[in-house]
Amino acid sequence: MRPPVPQDRLVSDMIQIGRESQGYKDILSDFGEYLRVSLGTDGAVFKDATQQDKLLPVDEVVLNTGKLYVDNNLSGYSAFAELIGYYNRGFKCCAIIPLVNDGKGMGTITLLSTDDKGFEQSHISMINLASSIIVTYAAAKYEREKSLSVARYFDASFNNAFPQLLIDDGGIIVKASKSALNFLNASQKELAGINIGSIFAIGKEELKKLKEGHAIEVATGSQSGRTFWISPSRINSNLIHIIISDVSEFRDAATKAGMLDNAATETFMILDRELNIVWSSDNFENVFRTGKEILSGRKLYDFIVSQENAKGLLQRITEKRYAGQVILGFGNDTEFAVKLTAYKSGGEVYCILSRDYDKYVSSLERVSKDVVALANDPVLEINGSGYILAYNKAAETLLNLDKDIIGSPIYGMCADSESQNKIVASLPIARSNGFISDIYINMVERRERVTVPCVQTIKAMPIDESGAVRYLVMVKELATKKKFEELVDNLEKAQKEVEKLKTESDLKSQFIYNISHDLKTPITNIMGFSKILLTDYSDAMSKEQKDYIQIIYDESERFLQLVKQILDVAKLSSGIVKLDLQQVSFNDIKDNASINALAEACRNKNLTFTWTVDYDVPEITADPNRLIQIFSNLISNAIKFTEHGGITVKVTRKRNSVVVQVIDTGIGISKEDRTKIFKKFYQIRRDLVVQEGKGTGLGLSIVREIVHLHSGKMKVESEPGKGSTFSFTLPISARIKKKTMRYNT
Repeated sequence: MRPPVPQDRLVSDMIQIGRESQGYKDILSDFGEYLRVSLGTDGAVFKDATQQDKLLPVDEVVLNTGKLYVDNNLSGYSAFAELIGYYNRGFKCCAIIPLVNDGKGMGTITLLSTDDKGFEQSHISMINLASSIIVTYAAAKYEREKSLSVARYFDASFNNAFPQLLIDDGGIIVKASKSALNFLNASQKELAGINIGSIFAIGKEELKKLKEGHAIEVATGSQSGRTFWISPSRINSNLIHIIISDVSEFRDAATKAGMLDNAATETFMILDRELNIVWSSDNFENVFRTGKEILSGRKLYDFIVSQENAKGLLQRITEKRYAGQVILGFGNDTEFAVKLTAYKSGGEVYCILSRDYDKYVSSLERVSKDVVALANDPVLEINGSGYILAYNKAAETLLNLDKDIIGSPIYGMCADSESQNKIVASLPIARSNGFISDIYINMVERRERVTVPCVQTIKAMPIDESGAVRYLVMVKELATKKKFEELVDNLEKAQKEVEKLKTESDLKSQFIYNISHDLKTPITNIMGFSKILLTDYSDAMSKEQKDYIQIIYDESERFLQLVKQILDVAKLSSGIVKLDLQQVSFNDIKDNASINALAEACRNKNLTFTWTVDYDVPEITADPNRLIQIFSNLISNAIKFTEHGGITVKVTRKRNSVVVQVIDTGIGISKEDRTKIFKKFYQIRRDLVVQEGKGTGLGLSIVREIVHLHSGKMKVESEPGKGSTFSFTLPISARIKKKTMRYNT
């Protein structure tokens, strides 16, 4: 792993990527490639959060928590299946970066490395700083792309007869419809970049109302005395779509009619000959609890719930006078029983809409009861003061409710004061806005008093013209969210414990390595001096003395072999071993001196020795000395535990790998021993055969480590009394990835 990029250079590089990359996906993808090259990792994968099918569970975890996920010790026991897959492909560590801006997940970048050292704190700090800069650029690019997409969409929809504009939050004109160009007598180029306040009498207060979604009345200097109705609709965080209507004449007519602003249950509208709504009195919002902007460019019968009524309404209204009952809906989940009185005057139709509260209230109560009773999720109905009026079967099951809960405050259903405060604060918001959602609350189950995490949506239901309301509280259980948070906490604790154990293991391995290395010199000296005594001073010693010195030499040689094996284990465990990769032929290995010596040992024990290599087995990329070490351990073990028959080495090809089997006809291995055989210092019971000396219990552990170092797999098959087969699989080509560098480092 390379050292982190200096902070000043890192900021400069992020700015360059943010400016030069084309789209927001390109920015994030280029950012991942930058991290791969800068840190020297073996892979960097960007995943787009909008493509949910491409996200893995670990990606969703980091996007939900917004926290960088680092695993510097990938293994077959990693927390997520995909991490185990990375380990099986030879990676030692990974870092998964959440790309989140203002709470919105944009994607993840996964960095993978075969470096044993892993990601250090300095790398993590660099990644966090870089990602915080780059997501800002990506979010800005995303908003711009979205705005352009909206503008292209409105190119096709600007054919409405009403003049229409797209403006940003500062009032700057972004786009104008053809009708608006004709109305303002200007070209698209002339209007681009102009503030709408220079055309209409729109100041800061009026612009603020537009941004908040409220329609306004304004005048224009170019047509003195004219009045215009400007109705806004927000498109995204920076774009507003407005429709402009000249309502000067209708305003005069409405004023003369004396039907503006004051009535609590009646509102006044003016329609054209096609029943398009061209004017509404200002009290419309109070009577029907929705903004006037919803009326822009719409016909009255668009809002009539009964289509049969809507179809015949045009014919009836265009007669001299009409009065009747209709049900209106304005898209705010509430229906209004209305008495409609209309009369025609010249080319306009004047309408009075009177709310019929009796029908409205009875309809509302019927609907709310149906919702409470039939909903699959828990629902409670409460009054304006928060006291429970009704609940459904799902709420009864989840919270163990019974009839005595009716008339109790919903606050008593909360498990803690924070949850109570949230409900208290949410009711006024729901009353003002109509509803409020995603309130995280801890409720309590009444029988066992168990805490039930949940998310609530509160819907306000007006019940009379005085402003009194009832509320429907819809509950979603979040037991899975609680379990998820516990899983994240446990995972963090486990990671810390793994790091602690790994540190202790590394210290032990280093200690063993140092001690073993220091033992080699005195042992070698003992062997050397023993050899000198046996060769140069043999004549001066008795037979008994020679025997003693020979024992010293033999035991020292055995001790030296033990030290060498311990050194090998320590090297492999600490990652010190580096493979000397070459092209290796299994036919050449057969002729190695060590293998020939083992073949001779078989013959001396009256065992057969066979070495077969299939015709289609190619040379492989491997360390020849380490392969010979594998064969020496496996064949020597087979000789120790085989008294009759023989040993066979068989090499075959399987797709892009080579499979090697060392087969013996020995005593076999029990099921219990097979589960422990590759552990360090573990030795199989040898009481069934006569052994000359004892082993160290390290040979098979070393063999497995060397196989894993070659990205291979090891296994054993055996049955007591019927021999054993040790097999390992090696890739034909070494898994070394080479990638083109896109950035100088």
